[in-house]
Amino acid sequence: MEGKKLPSYKEGTFMNVFRRRVFDKYSDANITYGSVTTPKRKALGLDKTHYNDAIAISGIDKIDYDTHSIFKIKQFRKKKRSLHEATARKGRKCKNIISQRNVKNKPYLKGFYLNDKVMFQGKVGWISGFNGTSMAFVKNIEDQYLTNPDKSYKQVPLKELTFIKHTNNWQFLPH
Repeated sequence: MEGKKLPSYKEGTFMNVFRRRVFDKYSDANITYGSVTTPKRKALGLDKTHYNDAIAISGIDKIDYDTHSIFKIKQFRKKKRSLHEATARKGRKCKNIISQRNVKNKPYLKGFYLNDKVMFQGKVGWISGFNGTSMAFVKNIEDQYLTNPDKSYKQVPLKELTFIKHTNNWQFLPH
């Protein structure tokens, strides 16, 4: 079936793993479904959003005020899945089959680690990779690169980053 795009199931898989972890930690939690959440959300007069669904699921009877505050959580994969190249990269004559994972994917550079929460030009982001000996790729929680507007490339110098916090593989952002 050439040209047909298959659906992605990674979000559903993540939610199944996350749900299992929540129920292992909080055994008295209850399961609910959209057919129950939707009428509750409509009765509270809320729009269809993930955080409004969470409010409806919480079981409150009325809303006194709207704080307009939410926070986002995102999982970050620390390592790439492939240990080597299955096909030669552009510009190579043969595939790179001997390189180890840690050699190809640096987990830290000059005191910064992958997924460290940093600030660049007043914006909060997370280090998603390193390039060379003094540059890093920084993304915000929406997976958009934080870049220097005066430059055409995506990397930012490590010396221009302000360290905020070391995180493991979860990104949290109050909004």
